[in-house]
Amino acid sequence: MENDSNQINSGSHSINIGSGNSVKNSNLHVGDVHNYGDTNAPPVATVDRVQSKAVTVLGQPVTAGWLIVSGGVGFIGSLASIVGLWQHLSFWFVLLLSFTMFCLIVGIALVRNRFVRIPYLPFNIEADRSGRMFISRIEGNCPLCDGKLKLRDIGPKDHKVTYARCTRNPDHMWKFDFTVLDEPEG
Repeated sequence: MENDSNQINSGSHSINIGSGNSVKNSNLHVGDVHNYGDTNAPPVATVDRVQSKAVTVLGQPVTAGWLIVSGGVGFIGSLASIVGLWQHLSFWFVLLLSFTMFCLIVGIALVRNRFVRIPYLPFNIEADRSGRMFISRIEGNCPLCDGKLKLRDIGPKDHKVTYARCTRNPDHMWKFDFTVLDEPEG
């Protein structure tokens, strides 16, 4: 190999640049400079699914589309029954109307996000890419203490944010991003 005066040579922890040459748009470190990253970086919380169970009816998987269709049909049927029997409004009609609305809303949310967090309950509703519905529980270990991380919705009533929050010290919390989870299985 012939010695080119425009070539940068390195070896033995040194860089030799010929006269008239330059290294543009680069950083040049001289001596024993090591970058070990940010040694004061905050700890990272890791949460994962600890339980996941597929929802089935008569052995067939329930899908988000099934929730939307059955919720929509049930909602329209409940409204028709309530209007037809307005004088004899029954608790059962109101209960059926509420359940069908819940199915419709959850189905639409699963189609859009594939993850629904139900406040005040220890489980979530998820869907895989094919739309199959799962009931799951997500937890983790606190990296700052020996507490457990659980999902909690925190913030003003109209703008709640889901956090992974420590059960031992509520000051230990991290924002939760459901998109980093793998596909639910069960």
